[in-house]
Amino acid sequence: VYPERLLIYHAGTGKTTFLAFLQVTTLFLFGFFDMVVVPMYLAAGESLTTTAAIGLCGLIPPLFVTTTTTPVVAAIHLHLPPYARTGRPILERYARTAPPATTRLDVTTISVIGKPRVSSLVVSDLSPVKKGSVLGLVANLARDVRRVEEGRKWWRWRPVRRFNVIEGGQEGAKEGWVWGVVREGVERRARVGKV
Repeated sequence: VYPERLLIYHAGTGKTTFLAFLQVTTLFLFGFFDMVVVPMYLAAGESLTTTAAIGLCGLIPPLFVTTTTTPVVAAIHLHLPPYARTGRPILERYARTAPPATTRLDVTTISVIGKPRVSSLVVSDLSPVKKGSVLGLVANLARDVRRVEEGRKWWRWRPVRRFNVIEGGQEGAKEGWVWGVVREGVERRARVGKV
């Protein structure tokens, strides 16, 4: 018997912990350089060029790390209807034939402050990112967020638009093969043009 939220992808605890610590460390770098050192340089009357260079030393690392690591997916859970939880053959059939418009996923990424951030979506919201695109450098799946943006309050965080699902994460989940089936369906719909 399977749970209602089935883990189908897990990037690994070590990898996600390292990325979270890396993000938090770069925020501390920013805090030290731009909140402590730059004001000291300004108070000491140092040249603006030197002060700006010190400020960039604190600004560039968090911008780079945030841009490249924020879309990294830590885990993916598939919501299963009651009948699909009864056994592996039925789960296999559900994974291959589930309608993309109603099949729900919870995709967990790591936020800027190293905290897990869960994005609930349906499979039909996902599409593969073209290999030659700029987003393809840091993400391999994109999400259509128009529907989510319409109902979003102004004070809420923007929804995650892109995801980087690292290959090999299926091994971290007991039923990781399901993610392979879901991803094949996403890529097949994109090839057919029903994204």
